Amino acid sequence: MCGIWAIIGEQPTAQQQDAFMKIVGRGPDLTVLEEVQPNVNLGFHRLAIVMPGDTPSAQPIVGGGLSVVCNGEIYNHKSLKIDCPYTLKNGGSDCAAIITSFIKHDQDLKETCASLDGVFAFIMADSKNVYIGRDPIGVRPLFYGYNSRNSLIIGSEVKCVEELCERVEYFPPGCCATINLQNWSKPIQPQQYYSVPSTADRFLSMESTQTLVRDILVKSVEKRLMGNRNFGFMLSGGLDSSLIASIATKFLKQKPIAFSVGFEDSPDLENARKVADYLKIPHEVLVITPKQCIDIIPEVVYALETFDPLIIRCGIAHYLLCQHISKSSDVKVLLSGEGADELFGSYAYMQKAPNALHLHKEILRRMHYLHQYDVLRCDRSTSCHGLEIRVPFLDKRFIDLVSRLPPTYKLIPMKLEKHILRSAFEGWLPEEVLWRSKEGFAEALGKTDLGDILIDYCNNMIDKDLYAKRAERFPDRTPETTEEYWYRQIFEDTFSFDKMGHLVHTKVYRTAAWHLPTTEEKENEEETQEYLNLPRTSSISTGVA
Repeated sequence: MCGIWAIIGEQPTAQQQDAFMKIVGRGPDLTVLEEVQPNVNLGFHRLAIVMPGDTPSAQPIVGGGLSVVCNGEIYNHKSLKIDCPYTLKNGGSDCAAIITSFIKHDQDLKETCASLDGVFAFIMADSKNVYIGRDPIGVRPLFYGYNSRNSLIIGSEVKCVEELCERVEYFPPGCCATINLQNWSKPIQPQQYYSVPSTADRFLSMESTQTLVRDILVKSVEKRLMGNRNFGFMLSGGLDSSLIASIATKFLKQKPIAFSVGFEDSPDLENARKVADYLKIPHEVLVITPKQCIDIIPEVVYALETFDPLIIRCGIAHYLLCQHISKSSDVKVLLSGEGADELFGSYAYMQKAPNALHLHKEILRRMHYLHQYDVLRCDRSTSCHGLEIRVPFLDKRFIDLVSRLPPTYKLIPMKLEKHILRSAFEGWLPEEVLWRSKEGFAEALGKTDLGDILIDYCNNMIDKDLYAKRAERFPDRTPETTEEYWYRQIFEDTFSFDKMGHLVHTKVYRTAAWHLPTTEEKENEEETQEYLNLPRTSSISTGVA
């Protein structure tokens, strides 16, 4: 995990440099701000994972007339570096493969991005252009905007560009862009190089499917063990995080540490303990209180840069756990199970789809928005504490496989959700964990639902007269509960809603694909969508899988 930043069109002022430093938590080991071309300054905050402390792994990486800063991990960097005709400054970094691939592909940016196996957000420059790329699903974030002097500012998080720009935009996942330095103020035009396959055309036997799911996921985990810092897992006791822990433990020479969080009466902590015992790995438990959850919410809103109630609710425990890991251990890399529920359509409401085709459409919709939900929470909760998160289920090969499977394999009558995944890993986990139905992370904090705690607190805390006038204060996406009102109030006290409120996607779990309007109506989706009245328990994404 690192933080990148750039200003194109002028020299950075003291205020702009201060903004750059707002994301230093993403990379506390080294900070660089360097002019690589006239009026093109690239900034980099480094979290040392691969070759820690080694100068050749620093950034910007320079060679062949190109300079690049990247927040990412390129897992196929060794093959992409073969036969590079140039000696690169800081070429020891895996991210140096961006330059070597760009050269090998005759400066075809789309081909370059498509060749990278990993997660990344990068800014690269030569004497003529600035080049931007972001990984297929948006695991690594990137935002940009123009200031009043038409200079372009780019950064890893909203907080490092928002004060400097007239309006902030996110750079879309699976896209790249070329910016001509003779006309840098021209609107950025992203080009798509990747999209989640939309056609389910992998007609395989169940046995062959199970074999492929197992083999590709194992390889996905193995490649993500790159680096020589200590590894850990955020272990909820659920299927996805437990599977990732089981696979990784087979490859790591040094025993990883499992970390779990919950209220004192949490039943999930017992399941997490069973997994850790089964895998014979150390297990640390952080017991938290409702008061801690409430008190930390302003910090969580600032870190996550959102007012969506779902992300904030499940981000609370995630944030507290990462804070604890950073302070109490030498673990720097965390593996997590994000993405499995979306890929396999395993949320309770998804398993109630009218038919398999509708489920397939909902899976594609959820994958499209993933970078604004679980992936966002994962990135911000870890990065602000100097930790790096890796998500094997969102490996490009694994996505390409699972998204193309027959949707009937994901909606099997009388079978538990994610039946294919569970059956593919028989013997890898205790039976009671492998075949345990999905629980939501926030709900598993204890016998008392965190949502109920927050609702009671906000109902007592928010003035009834103020809440009655909520539509006057918040006409756009008016809060529907006192809890939402509080989050929105904190958000607008922290960020400029006019500049970046449009970036916040809200309530993806409230509308399913089979309730969406027709294609002609989609531009007016906010006005025309119908909301589902779904029960809260086990029906929505509530955190670490």
